[in-house]
Amino acid sequence: MKQFGIFFTLSLVGFADWIWCESHDCSAPNGQDGLMGHPGRDGRSGQKGDRGDPGKIGAPGHSLKLTMSKGDSGDPGAPGEPGNVGYIGTEGPPGPPGDQGLKGASGSMADSKAQRRPAFSAVQQKLKDNRLLFTKIITNEANVYDTSTGAFSCTEAGYYYFTFQVVSLGDLCLQIWLKKHGEAGKKLLSFCDHNVRSQPQVNSGGSVLNLDLGDQVWIEADAKLRKMAEADVSSIFSGFLLYPRD
Repeated sequence: MKQFGIFFTLSLVGFADWIWCESHDCSAPNGQDGLMGHPGRDGRSGQKGDRGDPGKIGAPGHSLKLTMSKGDSGDPGAPGEPGNVGYIGTEGPPGPPGDQGLKGASGSMADSKAQRRPAFSAVQQKLKDNRLLFTKIITNEANVYDTSTGAFSCTEAGYYYFTFQVVSLGDLCLQIWLKKHGEAGKKLLSFCDHNVRSQPQVNSGGSVLNLDLGDQVWIEADAKLRKMAEADVSSIFSGFLLYPRD
């Protein structure tokens, strides 16, 4: 009973306050702003939007599906850098013969008197280390033969003819030797005469040689086959220029 009395009393007080608020503004004062909350999570991706309306004619990106006229040519660009050298191609077929050229001017007249004519001929042979020395000069044009060495020395390049005739009293082999300028001498040809009767007979030979300036030519006898006649029997060694070489 006591609890009911308290509840009834409070109810009357509350009812009186309610009646009083009806006739007066009983709003509560505004409270202070609260603290800012933490950022929320990203939302989900939205759905794809609808297709937009076509753009205006002439706007960038607008397509009329029509062939447009070609614009004017632009200015030439700057030259580019040279490319790599290509491979050499295959040789093409020969072209047709060209036209005959004009006749050249006549050359100057040759002066036969001014041409050098080296030539020699010598007799009376003797041996020196198997080399034949022909000690008596018959002809020695341009001083091309040396009696002390028995060698001819070329003073003008060209084609020369050499020949020899030597009397033997037994087996005799003679050789033509050539020494190119700056090289060692070598045997070119060999001519042998087998004289079983030991009577005078002639061993002869010859050759045409193409010589350069400074070349030397001489005659040698085989070390074992060199039986020659006495000096009073004529033996000869000769040579001369056939024609010079350019």
